[in-house]
Amino acid sequence: MQLQTGTQISGGVMQQPPEIVTTKDLSYIEDALSWELLAAKKFAMYAQVAQEQGIRDLCDRLSKMHQTHYQKLLRHLDPAKAMPSQPLSQ
Repeated sequence: MQLQTGTQISGGVMQQPPEIVTTKDLSYIEDALSWELLAAKKFAMYAQVAQEQGIRDLCDRLSKMHQTHYQKLLRHLDPAKAMPSQPLSQ
């Protein structure tokens, strides 16, 4: 299968990014970045206020996971602007 922009899809997975990014695509990407950042911040806050060590550890891991997702999305957009992962400060 081939899209109009020349991007090939095999097995339901895009082999190369599309040549152009539409405004709708950009809107989806902005939303995904916002959701990942918000989730990372919320879990970091939950880790600080949790009373049980197991819950703190879980929230900390989830915060780091969402930070990683955020950084991956950012690197796909502009590798030069992506910063190394650092813990979120409140």
